Amino acid sequence: MDRALSQTAREQPVVARWITTPRYDLLCYIAPCLVSYFLLWLNLGQGVSYALIWWTWTLYFDGPHVFGTINRTYLDREEWRTRGRLLTRALLWFALGPGVLALSAALGTKVPFHAFLLFASLWAYWHVVRQHYGFLVLYQKKNGEAAGLANKVDYWTFYLLMVLPFLSLFPRNEFARAQLVAHFGFPAQPGPLENAIQTGIYTAIFSTLAVYVIKEVWRFRGGKGWNLPKNLFLLSCVPLHLIVCLHPRIGPMLHPLMFTVVVTLYHNFQYTGIVWFYNKNRYHQPESDSRYGPAARIARRFVVYYSVAIGFTLVLRYSHWILNGNTDGPFMPGPSSLSQMGIGSGFTVTELANAFWWGFAMNHYWLDQHIWRVSRDTRLNQELKLA
Repeated sequence: MDRALSQTAREQPVVARWITTPRYDLLCYIAPCLVSYFLLWLNLGQGVSYALIWWTWTLYFDGPHVFGTINRTYLDREEWRTRGRLLTRALLWFALGPGVLALSAALGTKVPFHAFLLFASLWAYWHVVRQHYGFLVLYQKKNGEAAGLANKVDYWTFYLLMVLPFLSLFPRNEFARAQLVAHFGFPAQPGPLENAIQTGIYTAIFSTLAVYVIKEVWRFRGGKGWNLPKNLFLLSCVPLHLIVCLHPRIGPMLHPLMFTVVVTLYHNFQYTGIVWFYNKNRYHQPESDSRYGPAARIARRFVVYYSVAIGFTLVLRYSHWILNGNTDGPFMPGPSSLSQMGIGSGFTVTELANAFWWGFAMNHYWLDQHIWRVSRDTRLNQELKLA
């Protein structure tokens, strides 16, 4: 019987159906993880300032990827016609940060505001994880595998390997630990319970890896082929998060802004890649300008699209940085007295600017949860050529 299974496995070709083309997928969805490793080397190995790396990433990668959502929603006339209520509700996220700040001021404590900042930061990481999972599902669908919750081993493997390392890192990173101690009463040093939890996390991670490898070998030996794009994708994103979070030297000393760059840059490449593929299929058609409006005109050429995205980012980020009193980035003015202006109850303009700025991020996170549902959106399936 073993011989028969081996013969069947040898007869099965490696399954390799891509979201777009092999070259496009490799360049936009898989290989960009290497850039994150390169930035780690620049920062930790060559001493390049995390502030300079963060500034470059923000202007040229992160801001433009946020604009990708804005262009395909708020600047798309057809989206307003079909999803106007959704787009309007999404704007309420801009009120959450200032609302929590007002609540903190009324209560005379900054705890609610710090909890809001913690929530926003955790959602930012979860947003990256969810996008990676979306690509995993696309590769499952493309290559004939059960997708989503129907493929329970892949589902739990992915989420455990992306979330557990982050939970392990959060209290071990010296910068994050300082914030937990200062604002949430954590002890300065881990105790026996926390050490036991860390041991449990490591055990779960290695057990999960073993289960996935066994499942994939069993599937191949059972004659079901081997999903090359899916596994290449997992080999790109999962080890990156494992190394950044679990490495005994990298994780604990990495500045939070540098951590954000490393885990999000890969996500930015992916998102820009899939958005541009969507743009070409939706907007590069006859009469697209009259049907979709500004979104189609901006997305007609990539150079124009990306230039507008960078312009949007410059206006958004520099206005925020000036109000935030940031002087680290290039072309920044000197310290602004406005940033430290009090607005009552111990809060400053800087904190109000941060509260409002998070609205852009959370608006982006929330919209993405609704506009990329390939399991429910027939039109999206057509525009991503999944049908």
